[in-house]
Amino acid sequence: MFHLGELILLLLVNGFVLVLAKNNYEVRLNKFQCDTPKGIYVNELNCILHRQSKPPLLSVRFNLNETIERFDMQLIFDLIKKDNSRMNVADIKMDGCKYLSSYYETQFFGKFYKRIMAVSVLPKSCPIEAKKLFSIRNYTIIADDFPPGAPQSKWQMRLKILHKMQLYANVLFEGAVVYNT
Repeated sequence: MFHLGELILLLLVNGFVLVLAKNNYEVRLNKFQCDTPKGIYVNELNCILHRQSKPPLLSVRFNLNETIERFDMQLIFDLIKKDNSRMNVADIKMDGCKYLSSYYETQFFGKFYKRIMAVSVLPKSCPIEAKKLFSIRNYTIIADDFPPGAPQSKWQMRLKILHKMQLYANVLFEGAVVYNT
């Protein structure tokens, strides 16, 4: 039988070990695509998946037809069930200009923001200039950026870039969380 002090010490040590432990899973990216509605707003948009796993590696290049003063981002995240039906986990709308200026840096998206900005040529604020080439090069998806204990799963994430309620770009990510055994 544990004494109360021993039980508290055991719980603290186990909790500390869980915080220090790296995730025992890998994030795989099976599909990475982007498109624009008939190229009306965007001159060029290229999404390249260089490597699907260990860790996934991707790049993006784009330039716009017109300068954008403001834009929104809608992020839709679904888990794919065994019967291929979807379970929506998140549908988040963010101010794109605030994201570029690090407004969301202290939230969950901040981990991704810091690494995206480290490997990109993106503006730090709006407006986003027309006819200028922007890129994200060799961005890696690292499992340790995700919460510990994420369930093994297949997932799909869609990112919609919107300007004045008009769709500028669709970005599709399909992947999986696979535990290392």
